[in-house]
Amino acid sequence: MMKVSVKTLREGLKAVKAVVEARNTIPILANVVIRSTPGQAVLIATDLDVMVEKTIDLEEPGSNRAMDFSVQAATLQSIAAKLPSEGVATIEADGNSGIAIKCGRARFKLPTLPTDDFPMLVRADWDAQWEQDGASLVAMIEAVRFAISTEETRYYLNGIYWHVPGESACQFAAATDGHQLARFHHDVPDGAEGMPGIIVSRKTVKVLADLLEEEGGTVDVAVAASRCRFDLGSTVLTAKTVDGTFPDYTRVIPAANQIDAWFDPAVLAEAVDRVLVIQSDKTRVIAMDFTRDKVTLRVTCPEKGMASEEVPIELTGADITIGFNGRYLLDVLARLKGGEGTRARVLLGDSAAPSLWQQSDEARALYVLMPLRV
Repeated sequence: MMKVSVKTLREGLKAVKAVVEARNTIPILANVVIRSTPGQAVLIATDLDVMVEKTIDLEEPGSNRAMDFSVQAATLQSIAAKLPSEGVATIEADGNSGIAIKCGRARFKLPTLPTDDFPMLVRADWDAQWEQDGASLVAMIEAVRFAISTEETRYYLNGIYWHVPGESACQFAAATDGHQLARFHHDVPDGAEGMPGIIVSRKTVKVLADLLEEEGGTVDVAVAASRCRFDLGSTVLTAKTVDGTFPDYTRVIPAANQIDAWFDPAVLAEAVDRVLVIQSDKTRVIAMDFTRDKVTLRVTCPEKGMASEEVPIELTGADITIGFNGRYLLDVLARLKGGEGTRARVLLGDSAAPSLWQQSDEARALYVLMPLRV
């Protein structure tokens, strides 16, 4: 028997339910495993690639008995959502193949599956382990996650490439879908110098971001070629890495672009958003005419008409006209925006060359956009 507050049970299920797929061909993967001691319980869920373990405190420590069972995660979460938030639920065995849940006048009986059948992700022999501030992980994720590819055929782009190049003093995170590239760096944490380069999957990134938002604080990170683990204290995320080789993205970062334009990213983003009202699924190009003191945005769509707007800039170099995918451009500008008075720059080569977007040369994040034909 175990007693747990409804609020605590909800929090625990919220943490682990994120990895449970809505549809499963293997019934046990729709379940959450709960293993309790007299004072605490551990909730575990997995999809075979990502596993989350959440430790919660029980009511009346010492009076609970150890339990070990597996129950359908969605059903248990629905029950917890309907119970009074200030209530206390009692969970106990109901025969050999089920549990009984009591809270106030409510009674539920749920079937269980043997926990021996539950697939646990085996923890690896870690190549590197270190402590990292949760805020730096959040900054890294939010700076690059939008550029992760969703194209399943190029599965090695379906994640964030996290690595320390050679003898570099910086740890880098990069993501690309072939049309846009995002890269972020910060100082290498003590202990991370020897980390292997790994590709953290799109789902792992999402689950980690949600957990960091809930808990934050310092994270104990462990990395091997095929596994990564993030220990947030009461929650541990273990995941397989993407098995593949991330391309040498540094080759597409322009180094010789001579046309330099400074602008207010918030103002430019608002103007881009306005002219894209004319955009359609068939017409995604926004043309940008860069001149000495302004950039003129132009969108033309045969079905909807045309739109244009001028935005002040400071340009060094020759005038140029270049086109971009409007949605990709907005994604980049959203990351360049800061407080009032924030300025950003774009470095351009020619109308067919990749463009480099950043707040300054010293900025931790940089973005590359591939042009489109105007």
